[in-house]
Amino acid sequence: MFTDFERKIAQKMALDIRYFCSEAPIKGEHCQQGVTKLPTALADLIQATDIGAVVLFAENLVSNQQIIQLTHDLQKAALMSKSAKPLIISIDQEGGRVVRLPHATSFAGNMAIGATYVNNKTKYASSSSRVIGAELNVLGINNNYAPVIDVNTNADNPVINTRSFGENPQQVAELGVAAVNGLQAQGVMATLKHFPGHGDTSIDSHLGLPRVDHDLALIEKTDLAPFKWVIEHSDPAMIMTAHIQYPALDSATITSNNGDKIIRPATMSRKILTDLLRDKMAFKGIIATDALDMAGIAHYFDKVTATVETLSAGADLAVMPFKIRAPEDIAKFKVFVQAVSKKLADKIAQGQLSASDIDESLARLNHYKEQYIHLPTTTIAEQVAQADKLIASEGHLAEQQLLANSATTLLKNNVDTLPIVPADIKHIHLLVANEQEQQALQSAIVKQWQKAGQRQLKITSIIADQDKALAKIQNIKQLIQADLVIATMSVKAGSVVDLGGIDDLLRQAVNSLKSGQVLPEQALSTKTLPTQALSTQVKANYGQLVQLQMALAKEKKIKSLLIAQGSPFLIKPYLSSADAALLMFDDKVMADKEGNYFSAGMNASIAIVIGQQANGVLPVTLK
Repeated sequence: MFTDFERKIAQKMALDIRYFCSEAPIKGEHCQQGVTKLPTALADLIQATDIGAVVLFAENLVSNQQIIQLTHDLQKAALMSKSAKPLIISIDQEGGRVVRLPHATSFAGNMAIGATYVNNKTKYASSSSRVIGAELNVLGINNNYAPVIDVNTNADNPVINTRSFGENPQQVAELGVAAVNGLQAQGVMATLKHFPGHGDTSIDSHLGLPRVDHDLALIEKTDLAPFKWVIEHSDPAMIMTAHIQYPALDSATITSNNGDKIIRPATMSRKILTDLLRDKMAFKGIIATDALDMAGIAHYFDKVTATVETLSAGADLAVMPFKIRAPEDIAKFKVFVQAVSKKLADKIAQGQLSASDIDESLARLNHYKEQYIHLPTTTIAEQVAQADKLIASEGHLAEQQLLANSATTLLKNNVDTLPIVPADIKHIHLLVANEQEQQALQSAIVKQWQKAGQRQLKITSIIADQDKALAKIQNIKQLIQADLVIATMSVKAGSVVDLGGIDDLLRQAVNSLKSGQVLPEQALSTKTLPTQALSTQVKANYGQLVQLQMALAKEKKIKSLLIAQGSPFLIKPYLSSADAALLMFDDKVMADKEGNYFSAGMNASIAIVIGQQANGVLPVTLK
């Protein structure tokens, strides 16, 4: 049985319920059973401990009905706890690279929104966040870990990159305000991240501990500026900390597990979280940590120390401080909460922390719960009907297409390549990563050609993930008979956050080359593969296949187009061999209710091919 103080501390913790196995896994293996229905053991845990929040991942989310039942059951358990307070139910639904919901409206991400700023200001930050907020709210999810307002000033940043609105602090700030207001107008708490700024790092804090050596003037001008602006011009419910060292803000050291003295990460710095963010910047909302199981913290500190230090620094919510994957972990978690509580109580007794700090923190959490968490009064069946009607609705998909139309950016256009007159093109040859891309791209082409009154069009395709794809590429007959060659390319700055977190690290390493994805280490030189490569039997990755097709088209004087998805910083190796190139940022291929695949970015790209204005303006500088 917890004491009242231990219950208070549990309310300041957010647990993920991503996986749970009713029986402990075999030694050396990890539980990989996604929680889609709340197990009695976890319901009892919520009721017994008064934990304050849970975090949902893709493994928890299957269908509208299932998600609504899960969030209902979570809240039912919370209301049966001693505090009788509802849970903050959180998710990473940023749009673009980082999304968790299946079948939801899928926007092209923050950098795509940044690409619309010159011509549209904050229009699409507002509209996309309103849609995302509405779709989360109807499912019973009341907190989105978004928007990212890190200023991306480092082209080698592996974890932020296209998750950022861009490199201009004021532009990022204004888009951040619009995103916060859009989400919160729909009854979903927004989360600014990652304070005090993750934009100029070359290390992913999921994998290590980054350090930013900016001087104070640069920090205030660039890193802090969007946070300061949004706090002053909106009312963000939450700010998430970064596991990053900022010696200009706090150079104090702390002893790590192995005895080394290291500079305190921002997540553990009272100077940064309390003196700067809470007091100087006058932030009144909830301070939540980034996931405490990330290597930026977990490689240096044990679970108890990490949680005690961040709560002492001023965090209101310790996110994912402890993994519960099997029944035996439940008792361990209770011991963990008691250990954290004892150390915090000792700090209070020694005058290092005030009891009022804990009470004020709980008051903040409860204030925002009361403001944003309004549990449904309708039946689950009625909630599901409402969700089915709203999520990925015709109106929401139209908003998705409008963003793609305004964001898609023309990166290269040799003389006389674009626009193309449909009547002049009788045969288009495609190279795509998978069948879904092929269907989406062909659908976009056929619609535009029919719109132009041209119905006599031959389309041939090479689908790289199908058997004998390389053999088909070596047979150049289809390509040399084409009037236009189009290849798709996915270039991503790979981070485990795309998948969900540190649990995915091993799987990400195994699967990094699937589905046409090319990570930075697989990026090729700008040298074009020679035609002689046709005679080799060496297995090529998808990036090499794209370069080969573009080189062959150039040799045969056939127009070629590259449609790229992902980071503008990584596309350069593929630009030299294409006559024209379009970037659709983090657009995704989706399936409609009939199972037909489509892509808003491909629709926008093909419209540009036949004459529509490309309106996107890169919000970052390419070297």
